[in-house]
Amino acid sequence: FIGAARPSIADPFLPKKIEEDRIEDIRECIGCNICVSSDTQGIPIRCTQNPTMGEEWRRGWHPEMIAPKKAEKETLVIGAGPSGLECALQLARRGYQVTLAEAAKEVGGRVLAESGLPGLSAWRRVIDNRLFELRQKANVRIFTESELDADAVHELDIPNVFIATGASWRVDGVGRNTRKSLAPSQGLSILSPDKIMAGQLPADGPVLIYDDDQAYLAGVLAEKLARDGYQTIIATPAAVVSPWMEYTLEQNRIQTRLVSLGIDIHPSRLLTDIGPGFVVLNCGFSGNPITIPCQTLVPVTERARNTSLYETLLVRNESSNAFHHLELIGDAAAPGLIADATYAGHMAARNFEADPAQIEADLFRREIPSLA
Repeated sequence: FIGAARPSIADPFLPKKIEEDRIEDIRECIGCNICVSSDTQGIPIRCTQNPTMGEEWRRGWHPEMIAPKKAEKETLVIGAGPSGLECALQLARRGYQVTLAEAAKEVGGRVLAESGLPGLSAWRRVIDNRLFELRQKANVRIFTESELDADAVHELDIPNVFIATGASWRVDGVGRNTRKSLAPSQGLSILSPDKIMAGQLPADGPVLIYDDDQAYLAGVLAEKLARDGYQTIIATPAAVVSPWMEYTLEQNRIQTRLVSLGIDIHPSRLLTDIGPGFVVLNCGFSGNPITIPCQTLVPVTERARNTSLYETLLVRNESSNAFHHLELIGDAAAPGLIADATYAGHMAARNFEADPAQIEADLFRREIPSLA
């Protein structure tokens, strides 16, 4: 029963599907502990795999059922990351014709990239569950290696467009605590987390990871680089590594693992300057600087939204009125956790053709019904 707790959040019909031998229909838990983080923060429960979790009463979302389409309409989803996949799946379940276009060779976006890091292989299930069902639906067309510009979107002549083009990690040092871009420096290689996850490794070490995101990614990247043989250093303005993971009850294990790998940790340090073969870190309390020798800097700070396609289409639509529905979703609208992306994709599909007044009312409905 304990072992079935989180899997039953990801799929409330887990026992029934096992009983009916519908194993392939099970939406598997990925072990991300987003559900646990909701409990420790005292907020409504959430689930990366099951965006309806916590919204059964407030929004009337059922984990397996969704309102059918109101009219015969064709839809285009651009970007097959977690938000795009979820949006496409729910639109297809509602009965719309769905075209899903992905620029890369494989669908998955950030989930595909992050699932290749140490300890995150189960995150691939976010892709597998949705792709399995999408491939079985006659009203879905999936195109990979299909990067669309504004002209191509217009040529498709699909009037309802959902844009899930994601976000990219910045390399200028701007993040939670540092709002000023670092001046470029010759002699110091700067690698984004995106490039490392795509397979590009530092030319040589030492490698310093600067974590101003303070969630899980910097710690996982540090583990990867250390296991790949690089002398690895991690610095953060926070008092501990990956402090957000205290909500998921994993922070202590993360830092313990990094210490066991011999990773040099510098907490309460702000990145203030870079130069050829070094970075300067100021104490977050005294301001006193220290200089750390390194050959490669990996800033895990902030993600910039990829919105150029959306903005171009928005401007063109003011004169052409080619689109009935044009919406930016997922990380492209607001970078967050993968759970936020799947939630945004799900909500976009549910709200399509819905009464705007009802959508507005759902935002402010009380969590606890008033007593008689």
